[in-house]
Amino acid sequence: MNLFSPVVKGLGAAIDLLQTRHRVLTENVANAETPGYRAKDVEFGAALAQAFEAPRERGDGPPIEVSKDSRAVVKIDGNSVDLDTEMSKLSENAFKLVALTQILSRKYVGMKNLLAEIK
Repeated sequence: MNLFSPVVKGLGAAIDLLQTRHRVLTENVANAETPGYRAKDVEFGAALAQAFEAPRERGDGPPIEVSKDSRAVVKIDGNSVDLDTEMSKLSENAFKLVALTQILSRKYVGMKNLLAEIK
């Protein structure tokens, strides 16, 4: 019997993805003044779809793909980090991370209550 549904595994994979994206975005902010640094991001939509199609255990499967943000405008010093854009992305990412964490928490509370009733 599989205790965890594909939804729970997919939520876990999505949270891992959001954590990786948060790390990448904070690296962008940290390098905002580094000449030649190019902003990076995670292709969230495609990776999220893949997470729900084939949920993986932590550390299994291909790593989350991080790529240079092709939409970022490159400044004269070769840096493409725009602090306002990165902070906006960080805020949105944090909101999604909190929301998915709350959903996953409710799933676990539901399982806990179900198990308590079986006793």
